Amino acid sequence: MKLRALLLRLTEDLLIAGFVVMIAMVFGNVVLRYGFSSGIISSEELSRLIFVWLTFGGAFLVAKDGQHLGMTTVVTMLGRNGRWWCRLAVEALSLLCMGMLVVGCWQQASINVENHQPVTGVPVAVTYLAGLVGGLGIGALNLIALARLLTGRMPDDELVVGAESEELTAFENQQAAEKRS
Repeated sequence: MKLRALLLRLTEDLLIAGFVVMIAMVFGNVVLRYGFSSGIISSEELSRLIFVWLTFGGAFLVAKDGQHLGMTTVVTMLGRNGRWWCRLAVEALSLLCMGMLVVGCWQQASINVENHQPVTGVPVAVTYLAGLVGGLGIGALNLIALARLLTGRMPDDELVVGAESEELTAFENQQAAEKRS
C-alpha cells in the first residue's frame, strides 16, 4: 500500500508541477509579447503537450476516486441487483473504451515517433503516449473494479459510482432544507 500511495502522490505532484509550469509559460509569454514585443518560442508547443498530459493524468485521478459525472440519482433508485448490473456495465464499457484508446494511441505513437514538433523537436509520439498511459491506468482501475465486483468483494455502498452535477446537488440540498423547515 505504501508504494501505491507513493505513486499516487508522485502523480499528483507531477500534475501540479506541470500545471504551474504551463501557467508560468503562458503568462510569461503574454507579458513578454505585450510588454517587450518578444516571447518564448517554445511556449505554445510545450503548453499544449503539458495540457494533454494534465488532461489524461487528471482523468486517471478522478477515475481512481470514482468522481466522473454519473447518473447516480437514477442508479440509486434501482434495487441491489440493478445497481450491480449497472456497475458491471459501466466498468465493462469503460474498459472497452480504454482498450480502444490504448490501441489507437499506440498506433498513433508508432506512426509519429519519427515526426517532431517544429519548434521544440519533441517527438509527436509523446503527445499520444499521454493517452496510452491514461488509458492503461483507467483500464487497470476498471479491471480491479470488475474483479472485486465479480468475486463479491465490492460492498453495496460502492455499487453506485460517480459524482452528481453541482446543480443537482444544490437542488437536493435546497429540498432537504425545505423539508426540515
